[in-house]
Amino acid sequence: MQEVVVAHEWELLNDQPSEEGFPEALRAPTASPALNLGVQVIGSNIVGNDVVEVAAQYMAEHARLEMWMGRHRPPLGFRQQFEMGRAAHEGLILAHEAWIAFQAAYQVSGRKVDHVRDERERLKAALCQATDALVSARGDD
Repeated sequence: MQEVVVAHEWELLNDQPSEEGFPEALRAPTASPALNLGVQVIGSNIVGNDVVEVAAQYMAEHARLEMWMGRHRPPLGFRQQFEMGRAAHEGLILAHEAWIAFQAAYQVSGRKVDHVRDERERLKAALCQATDALVSARGDD
């Protein structure tokens, strides 16, 4: 019976995104794709301070979740870790897609920030959603 449970737990890995599954742009400069997205947004010089603030909050919540998982007692089970990672991954993908759309619109606009307000608001909203997913993953703890 124990082998069945263990085998079932390992099946979760089939749905886990691999390192190769992340876009190349999210693989550096750190080992964390979430932090790399934040670094790109903050370091881009094409977003305003309000977007920088939201990106920084996203990075902070990512760090808080990682610390919380590491300190959790009793240690989180495989399934719990997987589900938290999945929620974080989905938020990351949403935010990354919004970032790519913002960058593309910015280039098409002739690098005029005032012409990409809608994309900018969508980027902020996506970063907020990704941040909320990280906060929710911790639950009430």
